[in-house]
Amino acid sequence: MKFFTLIFTLLLSAQAFAHEDHALGEGSLHLFYHAVFWGLCAVVTVKAVGYFKNKKKQKADQ
Repeated sequence: MKFFTLIFTLLLSAQAFAHEDHALGEGSLHLFYHAVFWGLCAVVTVKAVGYFKNKKKQKADQ
């Protein structure tokens, strides 16, 4: 549970850096930050799903 809390906290704090009250302001840099952030989230999710499927398959093969 601590791990999920940490991940959730990191997601929220990382998104807060992209908003107007911080250095990025509003505009193309702001949109670029969001595109990179959500792209990385998607990559991590796909890798995690693949890892757990592979781990489950290896466990079933043994």
